[in-house]
Amino acid sequence: MRSPGRTRIRTRLLAAFLIVAVTSAAGLSAYFLKELEGFALRKLEERLHTESLIVAEIVSEAYMGDGRLSSAETDGLTTALQAAGPDIFSRVRVLDAQGVALVDSAGDDGVGEAYGELSEIQTALAGDYGAATRVTASDRVALYIAEPIIHDGTVVGVAYSSSTTFSIVTLLQTYRTRLLVVVLLFVGVTFALTELLARWLSAPLRDLSDGAQAFAAGDHSVRATPMGSLETRAVAEAFNAMGDEVERVVRELKDEELRTTRFVSDVSHELRTPLTAIRGAAETLLEGDVPADDERRFLETMVRESDRLGRLANDLLTLQRIEGATGELPLRRVRLRVIAERAAESLEPLTDGRGVSVTIAGEGPTVLGDSDRLQQVVGNLLDNASRMTPKGGAITIVLSRENGFATLSVLDEGPGIPEDALPHLFDRFYRAQASRDRSTGGAGLGLAIVHAIVQAHAGTITAGNLPHGGSAFTLRLPAIDD
Repeated sequence: MRSPGRTRIRTRLLAAFLIVAVTSAAGLSAYFLKELEGFALRKLEERLHTESLIVAEIVSEAYMGDGRLSSAETDGLTTALQAAGPDIFSRVRVLDAQGVALVDSAGDDGVGEAYGELSEIQTALAGDYGAATRVTASDRVALYIAEPIIHDGTVVGVAYSSSTTFSIVTLLQTYRTRLLVVVLLFVGVTFALTELLARWLSAPLRDLSDGAQAFAAGDHSVRATPMGSLETRAVAEAFNAMGDEVERVVRELKDEELRTTRFVSDVSHELRTPLTAIRGAAETLLEGDVPADDERRFLETMVRESDRLGRLANDLLTLQRIEGATGELPLRRVRLRVIAERAAESLEPLTDGRGVSVTIAGEGPTVLGDSDRLQQVVGNLLDNASRMTPKGGAITIVLSRENGFATLSVLDEGPGIPEDALPHLFDRFYRAQASRDRSTGGAGLGLAIVHAIVQAHAGTITAGNLPHGGSAFTLRLPAIDD
């Protein structure tokens, strides 16, 4: 249920457009009607003025000098005015110097009527052009024109013309039915057009609203279609950018939650075995009456499993430092050939003890990296390769440049990697051969550390099997010009 004061933007646009349209139409209509009324008055004034001038000129010529017209002239002028009445649509009167009607085109009933108190008559008797407008009882506008009759420089009378024309009131009264139909038609058309316009303008906002509601409900894949004005397009694009960012963050959080859950599970599993071994050996020793040989064996088990826990803790701390965003790596120009030689040299006692030889071939280009971390990568790969390679076998480190990348491959002569294990080699705690790895003390974190270090250097690492037997681990790092 929509709360009070909260209306759809389409409804607000519709109301606003209707108010503007109706107000504008009413204002324009009033303005044009007023102009039309003024135009009619101006045209009527011109006509009445012309009539008054003609009458004044005729009377001036007929003036006898005694202040009055002759009876013959009066009769003739009356007859002429009455005859012209149906054609001129106005009332014409001739007034004497006191403003009393001598001749009236409306008939003898108007003769003798006094008009001297009217402002326009007084103006005309003073020798000027007089005009006045008044509203009649029928709400029509009446226009009165008074032109002085001058004979030998003296005002001897007034030619007085009058007529009525429509007013806004009479126009509205006369055409009220038609005007009502026009108004209703205008409102209907305006409403229809306004409705279409409001729907068109509010469509992008409705799309944004629907998208926002779906997004808030948990559908982070929803996106808005940028359309409409520049402002709504900008909002839609901002919404989509926000959606992309939120979806990415949510996906990362879910992935991180899965990794954390799996990590906790894997760590618990890894800790269970050495802790069980240590506890079992300690409980046996506590019982007493243990032969000396067995006592030494139990103590050695406790020491070995404790060392294993220590290595596991160190590996976990290493991973945390690499993946925990504790700061950028101290990058310097590094030659992979030098890194490979240092790693082989540091592991020489180990590889010699396992009866495995190490050979370095090729020259890799210079890269930007942390030499200690990169040496840790190569050393870890050499350690794993020496475990897999039988006594008397060889390990080869091959360096090269490929498509702008420096590559380093560690090739061994071991049994290879099971195909189903290849996709999981760099997962934490994964072992392709669990029993062998446990016997040698591995926790399944070595390759995960390698993968994390290589990724921190914007590189990649892959694993595969060689056609003639053995496995190959290849890392690629962006090369720089020497």
